Amino acid sequence: MPRSNNREGRVPEVKKGAAARLAARIQLNHLVGYAEMMGEDALQAEREDLASLFATVVEFALALKAPLLARLGGEVDSGEPEAEVPEAAREAPLGGPDLVTLDHQIYGILYALIALVQDTKGKATASGHKELAVDADRIIEAGNSILELMAAEEGTPQGSAEGYDEAGASALRADLSSADAPAAPRPGRILIVDDNLFNRELLSRHLERQGHMVRAAGDGLAALDLLRAENFDVAIIDVMMPGMNGYQLLERIKAEEELKGVHAIVISALEDTQIIARCIQLGAEDYLPREFEPVILKARIESCLEKKRMKEEQELFMAALIEAQEKLSAELREGAAYVRGLLPGRLAFSELATDWEFIPSASLGGDVFGYHVLGGDGLGVGAGKLALYLIDVSGHGIEAALFSVTLMNMLKTQVLPGADFTDPASVLERLNASFRMEEQNNLYFTAWYGIWDHGSRRLTYASAGSPPAVLVLPDGSFEELSTGGTIVGMDPASRYDSSTAELPRGSGLYVFSDGVYEFRARDGSIYGIERFERVLVEIASGPRESPVLERLLERAKAECAGKRFPDDVSLLEVRLD
Repeated sequence: MPRSNNREGRVPEVKKGAAARLAARIQLNHLVGYAEMMGEDALQAEREDLASLFATVVEFALALKAPLLARLGGEVDSGEPEAEVPEAAREAPLGGPDLVTLDHQIYGILYALIALVQDTKGKATASGHKELAVDADRIIEAGNSILELMAAEEGTPQGSAEGYDEAGASALRADLSSADAPAAPRPGRILIVDDNLFNRELLSRHLERQGHMVRAAGDGLAALDLLRAENFDVAIIDVMMPGMNGYQLLERIKAEEELKGVHAIVISALEDTQIIARCIQLGAEDYLPREFEPVILKARIESCLEKKRMKEEQELFMAALIEAQEKLSAELREGAAYVRGLLPGRLAFSELATDWEFIPSASLGGDVFGYHVLGGDGLGVGAGKLALYLIDVSGHGIEAALFSVTLMNMLKTQVLPGADFTDPASVLERLNASFRMEEQNNLYFTAWYGIWDHGSRRLTYASAGSPPAVLVLPDGSFEELSTGGTIVGMDPASRYDSSTAELPRGSGLYVFSDGVYEFRARDGSIYGIERFERVLVEIASGPRESPVLERLLERAKAECAGKRFPDDVSLLEVRLD
């Protein structure tokens, strides 16, 4: 077929009569193909009697080709030998005694073929071969389609009508129409758009027998009205139609938001690759020629229905996921607010003041810190001791947050069997013995714990895998306060040591989590603790124009390559004046 360079949506016409011959070839191919396949299945089932019957069906189908194509105004393929009319067809009672005309030949062969297949179906059913019986229905359906094709042709049968029983043929066609077709796994709503009444009726019946709800339209405008009025899963569209052709209908389906969920399959006698490409570009799922296997169309429809089902499920899943995500985000925000509410109030005494900053990451994390008085009536000189600590639980989310809150409450209420809360090493050892990671869903944590004795101005401290606390002295120098203990929960045999430091007046103690320095800087490097400590000492030992921690975070945020810190950031300051 010559290529079409038409750029205005017009499509070439098919010569008159070609469609009928094409339909006849399709049904003949069905007859031969299914019969050959069933014969092979019968041989595999070791039923040679059934295989022999199907071989005869193939012989009948091949013999039908020449008279049928001649009756429809066509010619047998050049070089293809003409099959002899089988003896059984000549003697078939429905065929009449004298098969001189083409019509008698065609009907005689068809009736003999159908009778043979019905007999074969009965034997296959009786012997338990249900698959063969189902395929027999497909052959009967193809024979029935040829009968309908003959009846649809204009004019009267050629030659004598002797032996031709119209009533019997009609009854046989009605009987064949009632044959069950394999049901579709997921029935759908299908719109057939074709200006040919025969095509619409044949395809509608074929799809309805599979369990689909089918509507039909004779042109693009009528189809568009139906698509807007009803919900369809699939539209089967012919390219060549008067008025609005298949191209234009595809364009409208693609352009209208309400119709974008309709899957389109194009069926046309035109096989020009440019036409095929154009249909696919306009959103068609597939392009099938008129001469196609029904099983291919069935598979295409099932694929479209499955895609739509999956899309609908995906939309429901995404809606549920968004709802769950919004709910979770709200719960995380509430959780973060709850954790923040547990953090201690800021102290402001003449000789001691505290400040802190807490920035949770995108998800709820495991940072907590606090301080409280151990004994005494207040924080005056010689009155008592101040316990201060910072804990960073591994991971993020609700589990890590709940674990960290549990630890904070335990330290705040001093409920830890065997622990001496005035001895930091004792506290860490008891935590390590009580919270083994294999018993805590593999959660572990770092900790820094200290006791400040205001009377002696001495700080006793111990650390467990945490960053060192930084003591900034009045002269601008600093010390790292760390005892190098292992992370809590990893090794039950770990031992922890306490150490002490003198804190003169005018010094500042800074305890922090690793989230404040473990981030990607704008230059691509990791910001790192060394850079952070330099900035901390610079700000803490300089003039107090604004809170130290506030300025420290501003510098860190300016260096961070991301919009926010990837981990929780906790900073605790104790000023000793």
